[in-house]
Amino acid sequence: MKFLLTLIIIFNLFSCQEKIAPAEKEKVTQEVSSSEKPSKKQFTPVSNGIVFKDAQGNILSESQKDSLVESVNLQVLRRFDNELKNTEYILFEKYDDLRGFVADDVIDNLIEEATLMKAGGRGAVINKRVVDQWKDKPLPEGALNMLDGSVKSFKDFQGNLLVVNLWYINCGPCIAEMPYLNDLVEKYQDEDITFLALSFDSIPDITNFLERTDFTYIQGQISRNFSSNLSPVAPAHFIVDKDGIIRDILIGAPRNTQEIYNRLISVIEKNKK
Repeated sequence: MKFLLTLIIIFNLFSCQEKIAPAEKEKVTQEVSSSEKPSKKQFTPVSNGIVFKDAQGNILSESQKDSLVESVNLQVLRRFDNELKNTEYILFEKYDDLRGFVADDVIDNLIEEATLMKAGGRGAVINKRVVDQWKDKPLPEGALNMLDGSVKSFKDFQGNLLVVNLWYINCGPCIAEMPYLNDLVEKYQDEDITFLALSFDSIPDITNFLERTDFTYIQGQISRNFSSNLSPVAPAHFIVDKDGIIRDILIGAPRNTQEIYNRLISVIEKNKK
C-alpha cells in the first residue's frame, strides 16, 4: 500500500514545515489506500520529508502555504507515502475541492463522518467505522487464550449465537456494566447462547481481577493488537450468528449503564430468529 490518507482539521500551522496543529485540534480521521484515488500529475521527487500541497496536488512554496494558512476554514488531508517515506499535507477549504485528486467515494465518506462528528462527537465516528469494518463479516482469526490454559479460536464457538464483550481492567465503564452482563447470562442460561468476554490484560491480572469481581461470561485473553483491530475502544459488544458472522455491534457505554442490558436484549432477540 503506497499511500494512506488521513483527514485532520487545522486551526493553525507553524511556519516550520516540521509541525502542524496539536492533536487536540483533530476533527476527523479517515485512512484509505492510494488505489482508491485517481492518478494525478507527477510530482518532483521528495523523500524522507514533509511536503505541503494544494487541493489539486501541486507542491506549495513556503509563501503559498503561509497564504493558505490564513484561511479560517482551512483543513488538511494528511497523506503518508510509504514508498518515498514522505508525509504530505494537502491544504483545502471544502471537501469538494479534493474531487479529481481524491476518489469521490472517499470524499463522500469524509463528509458523512464530519456530519457525525458534529452530531455525536468522535464516539459516533468510531462507531461508524467499526460497524463499516465488521458488520455482516466473519470474526477474524486469532488466538483466544482461555484462563484454563487452553487456546481457542472464534471457530470453536460456532454453532450457538455468540455474544462477545471486549473489556479491560482499567476501563471504568467496562466494570460498571458487568452486573448487567451477568444478568444477561442468567436470563439466557437455558438457551443456546454463549457469552464470551475478552481482555488484553495478562491472564494473571485477569484472574486476580475476577477473584474480587463477579463476571460470569466465559473469560479469555487476546493480544492488544487483536482487540484494537476489532474495536479501538471498550466496552464493545459483538453479536455473532451461529456461522460466525457478526450481525450487530454496540460500541461504548451509554450514559445510563443499565441501558446496555436493554440494548443487548434487543439485538440478541433479533438475532435469535
